[in-house]
Amino acid sequence: MKKLIYQSIGFYLNTLSKISPERGAKVGFKLFCTPQRTKLRKNHLLFLSTARQEDFNFNGINIKIYQWGSGPKRVLFVHGWQSHSYRWKKYIQGLSEDEYTLIAYDAPGHGLSGNKQFTVPLNAYLLSLLSEKYNGFDTVIAHSIGSMSVLYANVYHPQLQIDRLVLMASPAKAEEFFQFYLDSLNLEPRTMEGIVNEFQLYAKQEIKHISASTYVQALHIPGLIIHDKDDSDTPYTNALALEKNWRKGKLITTEGLGHNLKSEEVVQLVIQYLQNSTADKQLIA
Repeated sequence: MKKLIYQSIGFYLNTLSKISPERGAKVGFKLFCTPQRTKLRKNHLLFLSTARQEDFNFNGINIKIYQWGSGPKRVLFVHGWQSHSYRWKKYIQGLSEDEYTLIAYDAPGHGLSGNKQFTVPLNAYLLSLLSEKYNGFDTVIAHSIGSMSVLYANVYHPQLQIDRLVLMASPAKAEEFFQFYLDSLNLEPRTMEGIVNEFQLYAKQEIKHISASTYVQALHIPGLIIHDKDDSDTPYTNALALEKNWRKGKLITTEGLGHNLKSEEVVQLVIQYLQNSTADKQLIA
């Protein structure tokens, strides 16, 4: 069924691009940036209800923020594509609320936040404002496209303040997303060219320059790269590229967990990293 839907969308975009290339490019770009919002179930809402919730006005977009604890160490959790803040439940429950202030948010177009579209530049801008709001973060923990958003923000928004960073299942290049889009929808080259051009006008740069392995070179803080060898969404070679270019980053490799990295082992590894005050010295020794 999903394959048939993708084929139908691809046929529509290819046809529209032949009739009106400009219209086809705009519609295709809009679809590319529109996540399928994952419905929050009763257990999701029950956990999120344990947080102090806030509606943050992000230039007219309502962003749902969740906060647990009131400790001096501020930790921000950044979810990935078509996810929401519930993803971080086990991490949040495993950390002391006396020692940490734990903050998660639903990105634009996700969870209980407003808007329909999501892009890395948009999320990066939001991250910079959250950094100002909370006077920086001791640690940021990000998954998938959330990782790319943090790296993008670090380059283009100098006000972002982070002391440590955990990148989980990070993409390497924006071109990967477009290739997946191209293959899934069976788009014709002319259709894809129009969509790419529309994105480059929006981002004000060529997609070949939107690269996590390049952005990570600007990181002067320590942290972890966690990636699974069986990740079919973001290849393991991405993690190797990040490790090569991040002098203070340490690669942690898992097997059999796939892209989501849902494992008690990973949860405990990240928690122990946060709690170990000598971990950063060990990373760069």
